[in-house]
Amino acid sequence: MNILLLYISPNKTTEKISYALRDRFIQDGHKVTTLNIGNQTNRNPQNLSPQIFDEVDLIGIGSPAYHMRILEPMENFLSIALPRLKKPVKAFIYLAFGGITTGKAFLNTSKILKQHAISIVGGMKVWAPHFYNHVSYPDPSALKTIDLFCSRLSENQFQSIPWEKVKQMFSYQTWQVNAVYPLTHWIGKLRQLPIRIDHNKCIKCKRCVNECPTGAMEMGETVIHNSQKCIYCYHCTTVCSRQAILCPTEKVEDMLRINKKIIGCEQPKNAVFL
Repeated sequence: MNILLLYISPNKTTEKISYALRDRFIQDGHKVTTLNIGNQTNRNPQNLSPQIFDEVDLIGIGSPAYHMRILEPMENFLSIALPRLKKPVKAFIYLAFGGITTGKAFLNTSKILKQHAISIVGGMKVWAPHFYNHVSYPDPSALKTIDLFCSRLSENQFQSIPWEKVKQMFSYQTWQVNAVYPLTHWIGKLRQLPIRIDHNKCIKCKRCVNECPTGAMEMGETVIHNSQKCIYCYHCTTVCSRQAILCPTEKVEDMLRINKKIIGCEQPKNAVFL
């Protein structure tokens, strides 16, 4: 089976999950291609080789759960890429999240796939550390979940799940999450922390430009932060070796504590849906 893992990974955790999935699928004898749509050369599906989509049998869609959805660049990518598929394919969804909630990321992504007549074979969520939490990852629990997911998919022979079961399977949200969800976009906008560049410290190494998953860090005569493209993942603040990108990211922990008080923490943190 030819498997394409489409993912976006601002802080590298979803990428590490993708690599673990890749290795496990290869071990089972499948051919696997990984495609990080956050990379500069991969952001526009129209610029990619048609072969990437022509030969695929199964697509894995990986994203952090952010404001209870998958990242907007992934939604935009899918809207352009999925119509290019020339044969019936199946898909699964895998999410990284910080332990509070995946919100409606599974359900919304499933609806996007359904619009393009793509059947779903399963889903997986895995806890991942926030950008400021520098720990070894993936941890043994994440690897165990990834191994279980791949094993179960194989046991089920990658069978499609009926849509009514998909809806039921991914409708596990608490009443608190359902109540807050319609407001998450606006709350997220209000909580965006200012990002400023200290041009006296910047050495124009372009690391922030190369690693920004949405191209929000742009290089002209100096590095420029494009707030219209920014998703405020704050990855740029962690990769700058000169501390030239200034942002009060310590406030993120305070925001997360408030989130936990309002909506609690989703349990279990790691789960397989089939």
